[in-house]
Parts: sequence; structure tokens; C-alpha cells
Amino acid sequence: MNLSRRKFLSQTAKSALVVAAAGVIEAKGGSVLVNSFAPATMAAQAAAVQPLFAKLDEYVARHMRETGAPGLTLALANRDGLIRASTYGFADTKAGLKVVNETMFEIGSVSKSFVGLALVQLQEEGKLDFNKPIAEYLPWLKINTKFEAITAHHLLSHTAGLPGAPLLLDALLGELWTAWEPGKRFLYSNTGYNILGFLIEALDKRPFADALRERLLAPMGMTTSSSTITNEIRKHMAIGYEPLNEGKPFPLHGTLAEAQWIEVDIAAGSIASTPGDMAKYIRMLLNRGALPKGRLISEEGYKLFTQRAINSPYRGEPASYGYGLWVSDIDGHKRLRHTGGMVAFSSALDVDATSGVGAFASVNANLRGYRPVAVTKYAVDLFNASLDAKKLPEAPAAVPAPDEVKNAADYAGEYTSPNGKKLVFVAEGEKLVLVYAGRRIALERPAATGDRFIVKHADFETFMLGFVRDNRVVTEAYWGPDWYAGQRYTGPRGSSERRKEWEGYAGHYFNDSPWYGDARIVYRKDRLYLDGLQPLVARGDGKFGIGDPEAPDWISFESIIDGRAMRLNFSGILFRRMFTP
Repeated sequence: MNLSRRKFLSQTAKSALVVAAAGVIEAKGGSVLVNSFAPATMAAQAAAVQPLFAKLDEYVARHMRETGAPGLTLALANRDGLIRASTYGFADTKAGLKVVNETMFEIGSVSKSFVGLALVQLQEEGKLDFNKPIAEYLPWLKINTKFEAITAHHLLSHTAGLPGAPLLLDALLGELWTAWEPGKRFLYSNTGYNILGFLIEALDKRPFADALRERLLAPMGMTTSSSTITNEIRKHMAIGYEPLNEGKPFPLHGTLAEAQWIEVDIAAGSIASTPGDMAKYIRMLLNRGALPKGRLISEEGYKLFTQRAINSPYRGEPASYGYGLWVSDIDGHKRLRHTGGMVAFSSALDVDATSGVGAFASVNANLRGYRPVAVTKYAVDLFNASLDAKKLPEAPAAVPAPDEVKNAADYAGEYTSPNGKKLVFVAEGEKLVLVYAGRRIALERPAATGDRFIVKHADFETFMLGFVRDNRVVTEAYWGPDWYAGQRYTGPRGSSERRKEWEGYAGHYFNDSPWYGDARIVYRKDRLYLDGLQPLVARGDGKFGIGDPEAPDWISFESIIDGRAMRLNFSGILFRRMFTP
């Protein structure tokens, strides 16, 4: 398929009328409902765009089946606005309610770019100096630092050196701290953006929600969006889903349950929107801040907003971070991207500022680190190929079966713990099988987990099972507090004397906020681990660094009773001990 670039870029949004279509897409493993809306002017190019939409819909349906997403919303736009808004699957699986164009999804940290835009506006109005200490605008804010003062620029670019863990506003009520010199290192910090929400309120003299609505949503015509997630909009929202066993490893296609509903008013991620409205946002980004009438920010403001403030990879790809967006060069095209993860929603934004096409997608589920990046990327790639008169690209390769382990032979063998307990693994083609309690259990490896696996057996459901390599050779295995030496292990098998106080730190802790939930500490082979995976490194102040002792986030153990800690403090967020596994 080949669209005329001029015709395509000029005709898609000249009419407020839309053409609606609904249907069912057959995909491997079942069918997926789809509804789509497009400007009436696209009808004139229906024959030309149909192959592109068909490819995209087919991929989205397969993607949803592969990931277990209950529902998905997708916006496509160019410099003239909406190309197509499409919705897939269910907003409420129990009631059988479909996702429709009016269904609101939480966009998560894609909201951060809205915060950046509002602050650029305030800078252009002479109310903000990005390089002035933030404490001069918020004198109540307490930050303990031995470095130079933190500025709005540092907060926007995640280079303030603040901790990354605390999300809730409780963290701002006490004293914050920094670990690094501002401007030197990138560490994604929701706390930093929550501070910026208070900065907007202080400079604009009105509540954060009102400021974003009047400054951004209203001028862009985003009338079906909300600047904060409140009970008032709940009836318009898709139901959000999360793993049923939230505090334990989640396998592909694991059971989902309705997530707890919460109101969200924090600047780090507070916006709910629809695909039609997100198309308007993409249009503004593609027009460098210009609107159909007037501008949201000036040309100079747009350059400031999309500057490359600090090098920071985007999901493993080379990129830089600006003021709420990652900025990348891909095949000579400038891409503006971000993802968003909420308690029960996962989102992705991908805007090709060079070709003039962008996509936004959101799924109403928390699927453990998943974001619909592949969907938005493929949508943009399809339109770019069409605009360049090239063959439409094939859809991304199917996700391998979770029990497909091509290097299964690496792990095969017998592993023995210091107390004589054994685990036996067998490679059966491209499957890794645990022989245990008279059963042969095929291990599952979630995406991007390397040498870590899920074991679908009640005795192993609390932690992932992992392996350790020495010069690329697998020599050890571990699960929770248990350590096993493999047949190729040559190190010491005995353990040095265990630290009594550390034994009292091990256990299950819980925070009532759905943002945090469970945390499990295990004591394994002379070291403490968070959730059995992340090593805790003792610091000189009685706290533990999480992997890196010099990083701003830390864990401490408090309220010791009979040798056991009753509370875990995670960078100011308190978890209480639970007397469950």
C-alpha cells in the first residue's frame, strides 16, 4: 500500500465527522473485539489504508492474546490530528463491557510530559527560572544535601539525585535527601515530579488539577480527559486489572483480578484520557507546540521541552531525557517517547517528529513491567513505510512460548544445598524441566529475566528460581532463602557464621498502598536479598543499599522485638511485618 504523503497528511482531520466500524478479529488462541473511529475524510482513502489497518489490527489482536491484556485503546495521529482511534477487548471482563472510544484509561507517567509543558509555559510567562534553586519557590521543602541546590531543570530531567522509590506524597512531608551531584546522573524519580506538581501550584496560584486542565487540556480540546483521577470519573473508566497473587511471581497468562480503585492526584502520573483526546495531544507534539488556533508553547519553548538534557536509555535503546519525554534518533528520525505504569494500567507514547506520525496505546492491566511499546512502534513503522512508498513491514515476531528455553542445556544438572537438599534439572529439547516430588515441571522464563524462571508448583510459588554464572558457565542455583551448588561449582560450599541480627530482618512485609504491597527479605548465603533477587549492601549508617550502596534509595529495619524487625523502611515508605509466608 502507498499513500500520497501530501494527501495523507492533509486530509485526515479536516472534518469533525467520524466513520465508525466494529468487528471481531480472529487471532491465535481466540478472537478479539475491535471498534474503530476515523475522520470522514479517511473514507476517500479507505481502499488505500485498509491493508495498513488490517495489518495493525491483526497484530494488536495477536499481541493481546500473547500478553493476556483484557482491553486496549490505540490512537493514531498526524500533524492535522486524528487518523484513527481504535479500541479492543473489554473494559469490564465480568460484565462483558467492551472498550469504546469514550472509555477512559490512566496514561500513567506519560503525564510527566504535561507537567513539563505547564512549567515551560510558566517559564515563558516569566514566573519560573529553571536554574533557580527549587527551595526558593517552595521554602517548606526540606532536602538534606551536601551538593549544590536542586533546580526545576534537575527535577524535570531526573538528575536531581533524589531517591527513585517513594511515589506517595508522604515522602515530601519529611526530609528528602540526595546521593549525587545534581545534573550528573539520571535516576528516574517520581518524587521529583511530585515536587514539580507543588511548584506549579505555587507559581500558578491554583490547584494542580485546575492548572493542568486550564493550561493544557482545554486549549488542546481534550474534553474527554481529566487532569486527575477522581471518583467523579470512575464511571467512565475501564476496570483495571492486576495479578491475582500480586506479591508473587506472575507467569504469562497468569490469573488477573480487579485491582483496587484509587484516586490519583500526584503530578508523577495523574491523567486519564481517551484515544481521541490523546490524538489531539500527539497533534500538538507534532506541530511543535502549535494548535489549530494559537500556540500552547512557543517554538523556543518547544526546543527547551524536547532538549536532550541527559543521556538515558529508553528500554535498552540509546536515548536522552528532556522535560518529560525520552528523545531518540532512529534511522534519522527524531522520536519522542514515554511509557506509563499505574496500579492497573500500562501505556506507551511514540511520536515520530520527523515524519509527522504518532501513536498512543494503553492497556487496562498491570502485567508486571509490560508496556504496549511494541504496539505503538509497529503503528508508527507501518505509517512511515506507507508514507515512504515502501512495503509494509511484517508484524513483530510472535512471543516465544513461556516454557521455550533455547539454552536449556546450560542449566541441566544436579544442584545441592548445604543441608543436602537437591534440585535436578533436565534439558528436554528447548524445555528446562525440574524433576521434583515425582513430577516433571517445565520452567517458564518471563521476558527479559535472563537466568530467572517461574516454577509452577506450590512449593516454589513465592519466589523466582534463579541461576548464577561464573565465566558464562552456570554454577549455582537459588530460590528465596535456599542456595544450591551445581556440579560445576568450585567455590566454598560452607557458609561463614550467620549474623543473628540479619536473620531477624528476614520475612514478609506489607504496605497498605496498592502502589507498594508486598516486600520479602531473605537471608541467603551470607547476604540479604529483596524479594529473593536484589542484593542488599550494608552501609555504614545502619541502612542497606539496594544493589548500589551509593544510590539514594535504601532499606532499613526498625522496631526490633525479640530479635525480629517489625517494620521495613524503604526510603521513607514503611512496611509492617506480616506473619504469612
